[in-house]
Amino acid sequence: MPRLSLRARLAIWCVAVVVVVVAAFATAVLVTQRQIAIRRIDGALAETQRQVARMLQEELGELDAPADAARETLEILASPQRPIAILDGGGAVLARRFDGPALADVFAGGRPASLTGTVASGGAAWRVQATRETLRGVPFVVVAASGLDEVARDQQDLRQAILVGAPLALLLAAAGGLWLATSGLRPITQMARRAASLPLAGAEDLGRPMRPDEVGQLTAAFNALLARLRAALQTQRQFMADASHELRSPVSIVRTAADVALSRDRREESEYREALLITATQARRLGTLVDDMLVLARADAGGYPLRCVDFFVDDAVDACLRAVGVLAAARRVAVAASGATDVVLHADPELIQRLLVNLLQNAVQHTPPGGAVTLSVSLHEADVSIAVSDSGSGIPPEQVDRIFERFVQLDPSRRGDGAGLGLTIARWIAEAHGGTLSVVSTAPGGATFRLTLPAGRVAGAQAAATAYTAAREKTLVVPI
Repeated sequence: MPRLSLRARLAIWCVAVVVVVVAAFATAVLVTQRQIAIRRIDGALAETQRQVARMLQEELGELDAPADAARETLEILASPQRPIAILDGGGAVLARRFDGPALADVFAGGRPASLTGTVASGGAAWRVQATRETLRGVPFVVVAASGLDEVARDQQDLRQAILVGAPLALLLAAAGGLWLATSGLRPITQMARRAASLPLAGAEDLGRPMRPDEVGQLTAAFNALLARLRAALQTQRQFMADASHELRSPVSIVRTAADVALSRDRREESEYREALLITATQARRLGTLVDDMLVLARADAGGYPLRCVDFFVDDAVDACLRAVGVLAAARRVAVAASGATDVVLHADPELIQRLLVNLLQNAVQHTPPGGAVTLSVSLHEADVSIAVSDSGSGIPPEQVDRIFERFVQLDPSRRGDGAGLGLTIARWIAEAHGGTLSVVSTAPGGATFRLTLPAGRVAGAQAAATAYTAAREKTLVVPI
């Protein structure tokens, strides 16, 4: 048997709940209506007994015999709708006009006594009240009764009305439940369609305002998830396309160099050395590219471990300056470091050095011969700020956000200098340590990148109160 849809199940549950509610309501109405009718009859019977007692009181004052007083009272008060009987203290009938239940059925329990209840007699139901009264020293038992036929008719009419109205209520409940289920589940249906069409989705707006209830919140969260998934898929496709392009270039160069070298049986040693040099250069480029792609892949998967220790920023800066010294000398660019000293960071020293080397190499590559690159360190309360400035052509303002994207190189003439992953890795390292990396200046005279990281502690003689004033200048100039 096929499983019912959620909409059908919600409608069935709605009908089931309405059935239970209608049944409980109908039962409560029937019980309440009967109780109200019984209380009304009991009140009428009590009023009749009070009238009988007053009349007996008056008749006893005029006549000496209790039986005569009882007969006179009933001649005045008795009616077919209110059967009345007057008994003496021993249960003997003094007078009666009682076309109702048999007195034997009323006093089935024994001697006459005060009682109020329902008695079945002669195939009919009666409401009976018996009250013991002592009037002028004479004991009496006054019995008044009223038939429950009218109550039964009212109950029957009410049941018929319920039986007629209940199916209509159930039909309306089924229609209303189906409509509510359809209306409530429509956003979920739309979400399912969007999820099914995710690979083909274009630029439609998945974050449009939705209904402000729980389903609306689920819809908004699901739409946001779809947007993130779509962005991730687009990024992955773009990354694969760019990576394939970047990997193809060095592989193609290596293959061409090898084919040329092997195209003849014999070549000069210099030709082989030239082919090996090309192969080694492209192999290094290929290795760097693969290493960078591996770092980003592990970073995206959250699997790159941080090995954080306390270390001096000065040591990391010195190592980075030595690493870029050869490149800077070849391009005739001066590289200098200055700012606060003895600053301690709690971070992964290898990743921080990789970040700084990426920034310095990027600055050196975009600085013309004779220019300068400056790295400055400053301490601001709980943060360490490292700024790298160059004297190149700067970055167009509209391109600032793009430079941190993968495989983005604004200057096509420098594509051989890298794959466009350095700044991407640098920003990831900064964010992985709870810091930020941003471009703070893009003037035509150069660009400035600022790295901000949470500080560990200030070591040695440098104290927090003098962090701004106790810095000494330390400059390293690479000869041109």
